[in-house]
Amino acid sequence: MPRSRWTERLGGLGLAALYFGVLTPFGWCVRAVRDPLRRSWDADRASYLEAPDRSRAAP
Repeated sequence: MPRSRWTERLGGLGLAALYFGVLTPFGWCVRAVRDPLRRSWDADRASYLEAPDRSRAAP
């Protein structure tokens, strides 16, 4: 059976509602609990520049 244009539009709206209704609040909760990118300020740290990984250096 062929799908109608309304079925395709409602499917897209359903996916958008699922994204903004479930995934976005979940992401907000995760960011409220922890800092996944380690962006918090550390006053004891001298520099935020990380040294290069010498184990992968070219011979």
